[in-house]
Amino acid sequence: MNTKLNQPIRKLMSPSRCAILGLLVCVPAYAEAGTATVQVITEPSTTGTVKFSGTHEGEVSLPDGEITVSGLAAGRYTSHISYVDPALSAANYQLTGILCDDTEGDSPSSGEVASQSATFHIDNTEAVTCVFKFTQDDVDDGSGSGGSGGGDDGDGGNDDQSGDGNLTCVCPQQGTWEVSNLTGQMACTGVMSMTMPLKASQDSGTIVASNGCRTLTASGMSEDEATITFNRLPNCNYKGTVGGSHEGIPMEIDFTLNVTDERNMSGNLHSVVNQQGMTCTMSREYTMRAAN
Repeated sequence: MNTKLNQPIRKLMSPSRCAILGLLVCVPAYAEAGTATVQVITEPSTTGTVKFSGTHEGEVSLPDGEITVSGLAAGRYTSHISYVDPALSAANYQLTGILCDDTEGDSPSSGEVASQSATFHIDNTEAVTCVFKFTQDDVDDGSGSGGSGGGDDGDGGNDDQSGDGNLTCVCPQQGTWEVSNLTGQMACTGVMSMTMPLKASQDSGTIVASNGCRTLTASGMSEDEATITFNRLPNCNYKGTVGGSHEGIPMEIDFTLNVTDERNMSGNLHSVVNQQGMTCTMSREYTMRAAN
């Protein structure tokens, strides 16, 4: 699952390797920068903090705050909520909507409450804002009870309520995990077609659970020590994104984690890069096992 798998793309897009078999793949000189903003509001208004990962890495201070990233090349960008102030959850504030002001065109920007994420589709010179809205619910639905075990919040490998009242999610064990990357490929089509294999490999890193096991932070699982934040989905699996813009080229990799039990998971990665009439799709599967 590690981010070293994006090295073929990084090499392909590097300014020092602009020409690959005569194909120019650098950002054109006429490309103009765009802007993306995440904003958080609460109803009724309250104080607290919400943290983001992905394109908007940082913290938003309530009652209303925002993070703006400028200088973005045209492309797709994703931002996820990685942390919600426990005081908000204790006061029954829940994410109830994500509204983006970019609703027209073939690829409008959009938000997904289930994964607590917003996907920005930025055109040249475009400025897009996605608003994350938290609303207070007067009725406690019992989520995050920690199940049996005397109030454990589920961060240490115990079962944890998913919050929908039906599923009971298993929290992966914290600590060191061994990763087996299966063979994959990067296939490019368009003005030039080619397929580059991704060899099988072995890696290891650490996983830390937080927010009642609704968030997993995986670190040290790549040669560049990139950190991946995974957010739990309603089906008890996890999704994360790493990337943003590399050397002016929009590049993001989506990861999934399918939880088998506390010590075993599997998943896949997927990435699509569009540049200069060429589309490159990277994909591979991996398995993970707790080492301790």
